[in-house]
Amino acid sequence: QYTYCNVQGLMSKDMGYSARFAYSEKYAGGSAAIARHLSTFSEHVTLMSILGNEEDKRALLEKEVLESKIKLWLLHSSRFPTIVKHRYLTRNEKREEYKKIFAINNIPDNMIYEEEVYTKFKQGLQENVKKYDVVFLCDFGHGLIDQETMDIIQENAKYLILNCQTNSSNKGLNNITKYTKADAFSLDQQELKLAFPQYVMNEKEGLKQLSNHLGGGYGWLTRGPKGAFEICGNKISECPAFVLSVKDTVGAGDAFFAIAGIFAAAGAPMEIGTFMGNIGGALGANIVGNKEAVKKVNVLKYANTLLNV
Repeated sequence: QYTYCNVQGLMSKDMGYSARFAYSEKYAGGSAAIARHLSTFSEHVTLMSILGNEEDKRALLEKEVLESKIKLWLLHSSRFPTIVKHRYLTRNEKREEYKKIFAINNIPDNMIYEEEVYTKFKQGLQENVKKYDVVFLCDFGHGLIDQETMDIIQENAKYLILNCQTNSSNKGLNNITKYTKADAFSLDQQELKLAFPQYVMNEKEGLKQLSNHLGGGYGWLTRGPKGAFEICGNKISECPAFVLSVKDTVGAGDAFFAIAGIFAAAGAPMEIGTFMGNIGGALGANIVGNKEAVKKVNVLKYANTLLNV
């Protein structure tokens, strides 16, 4: 949920901001946003997850996802809510750029689903994962992926593309090194540092160690305005970022993950996956929140423009 407001200054008796409310919007984020990106490249995308029982959250997800022709395989928990990350933003007065001034979420301290719901979810994974050519595992570290779930996916996925995210609620608790296998993976600079907390290690050496740990497939380190490193085997290359103006970086890494991953799964050379992934990240950085999907047609148009410059 994004709430837009105009900052008036500091409170007269406290150290917090005082702001005037403008309007608020809700978007389907997380794995749903990634599924929407993928659905513009494939007509056969299924989203598997567990939601809370709130009717309004379910309706929002179903509306945005079903419009993308994504198949939903969802279970519902009566114990834990659908996760909502609520950000308060203000817009730059001179250009369309947004600054986040505050954020809250409803993530429980100990998110353990009801045994019957979680058992059914794992059974569904066991029965369905083998049916798909590619599995995108989006581990946001909020309690859905335990060791048994990891094992089911790692042992049964035909082609596994992994993203194990670090955020403010799980820092240090959701490192990508808990996985032992991936055909392709994507992570950012902070996530790499947490995976290999050695002060003297440079990023390329850390990326090599992680690639070896996960089986030596494709890997990407996203580096914001510095672009991305790519690795295949022990070969590391670099691709620059393709955007100068940015509206909102939330979701840009997810767009990179989805698009670089689907090109890798299709058998494209590593450099092509990185190139297209960086285009996805550039487009994603100019979509506020996850209001829209990064569409295949726009990715291809952007690539055509860059190749003809």
